[in-house]
Amino acid sequence: MRTSFWSLLLIAMAVVPAAAAQDPPARGRQGQGGQGQGGFLGRPSPPQPQQRQGVDYLAGTWKFTWLGRESAITSGPRSGTLTFTKASDPNVLDMRIEGTSEGGGPYKESGTATWNEANKTLTMKEHLAAGVDVSSVGDWSSPIGIHVEFDPITVKGQTLRLRRNYQILSPTSFSVTEELSTNGGPFVRLGTGDFRK
Repeated sequence: MRTSFWSLLLIAMAVVPAAAAQDPPARGRQGQGGQGQGGFLGRPSPPQPQQRQGVDYLAGTWKFTWLGRESAITSGPRSGTLTFTKASDPNVLDMRIEGTSEGGGPYKESGTATWNEANKTLTMKEHLAAGVDVSSVGDWSSPIGIHVEFDPITVKGQTLRLRRNYQILSPTSFSVTEELSTNGGPFVRLGTGDFRK
């Protein structure tokens, strides 16, 4: 018995809605139950870096490149090394920067960083190449970043306030974004630095 084109079409129209009414395949539900949520094309997202906060992470020598603009207290594009050395107090690091800026040639900076495990804070005192001393406290309660606020300083009649955000990327890499407020105005980005061991 031959089946006409119209009979086949009617059968197909009856089958398609019935198939659509069934549960969708598991891969279509990945965004709902946790698995695959936030991933790309249904793949789970990679875990965020979970570096232990403190002096052990920072200790050592980091090579860096910095892209940004010049300010009253910082030079423009520059590169060099940042070395954290453990002091006699196990919670304190001595800081030393040696580098070269595009506009000003070789420069040096120094300071200390003190870690408070209970409060998860990093207090820094720095002597910048511009001859200015700055103090700051960084909130390192998150293992993936440090938010640092500096005390206001006065330079050439202007009140300046610096802040930095560190992104902890891996055991051997972090980045820094630096912003500056002048005379109580909005914070404006100075630049970003890439640090690697």
